[in-house]
Order: sequence, then structure tokens, then C-alpha cells
Amino acid sequence: MLNVLIVNSNYYQLAGLSELLWDALTDSQHDLFFLLPSCEQNNAEADIIFRDNMASINIFRNKPASPDGSEEWRSGEKITVHIPFGYKQDSLKNTLAKIEQILMIADLDYQAFVSKDVYKMIGLKQYSQLSMTENKIMCLIGKGYSNNAISKILNRSAKTINTHYRNASRKTGLANRAEFYKYASFIANCGKKERNTLCL
Repeated sequence: MLNVLIVNSNYYQLAGLSELLWDALTDSQHDLFFLLPSCEQNNAEADIIFRDNMASINIFRNKPASPDGSEEWRSGEKITVHIPFGYKQDSLKNTLAKIEQILMIADLDYQAFVSKDVYKMIGLKQYSQLSMTENKIMCLIGKGYSNNAISKILNRSAKTINTHYRNASRKTGLANRAEFYKYASFIANCGKKERNTLCL
């Protein structure tokens, strides 16, 4: 069973995303359990958290394995992966394909995820992921630095910084600069161990 939390104040987006999640489960052998966003403990227990333009996946080392579906508190390590999920501009088919990939990633075992073949398992291309420089620039943009300030910090030209920004924006697939900044701001405010981004 996957615990899903949808944090969205728009009722129609929430209802549509919930329906797409149920549709994506038709080929899967899993059940979804929707958590209430009003309970703060649910952020820690959720396997998948859908926010406005992203999905966060928590992959726990110890998942409860109870056949009757009763949940136990999850202990131990976890990996948090953030996926840019700008579904507003996508077609229904592409959005459903992304949701299926998100469910597949959430279903991965902790050990399988930390292995080096994770991109092959998920079906993602390594070159479509953010490079270390692009990730660093995205975090600096999220902290509010301008291109000129980032070029001084990283000792690179403003043109190079702009190229890295455009590449990061294209890879994340977010519709516009505002969505990219919102995502970058969220990532910049995460702990260093929780800044993992996967681009679908």
C-alpha cells in the first residue's frame, strides 16, 4: 500500500489528480491510501506527496510488510526524491505516463534505489538529469540570487550561468520562470541530503 498526500488548495486539480492516480493503478497490484494534509504527521508517513508543481517521494529503508494492510511506524533511513511535475501544460496521456513512473519509483526498494542502475530500472536517461552545476545554480536561484551574483559566486560568466539555467529549466519541464523559481525555492530550503531531483 502506498500512502499518498496531495497538498493542493484547488479542488478541481485535487480531484483530477486523484482520479488519474486511480486510473494509473489499473495495471498495478498496489492500493493507495490518501492521507489528510491537515495532519502534520502525515508528511512524515507519506510515500508520495503531490504539491502544486512537484511530487516528493519518500523511499523508506524499512517499509511495513503487513498482509492485512495495517501500517506500522516506519523507522530507519529514507531517501527523499523530488520530481518536477508541471502537469498543467501536459497532455492527459503524458501526465498519466508521469504518474505511472512516479508510482513505479515510489514502489522501489531502498537498496534498489541506492544502486547505480536506478536510471535503467526506472527507464530514465542519465543525460536528461540535472548536472551538479545545474543543480547548484538551481539552488542559488531558489535562494534568490540573480544571474550576475551567481556568476560571481561560481566564478563563471553570466552567459554560462544563463545557459545552465535554460538547460535546467528545459530538463525539469516546468512551464515558466515562476514555476521553476517555485520549485528551485523549495529545493533550496530542503536539507542537503533531501535535494535529490529526478527529471521524468
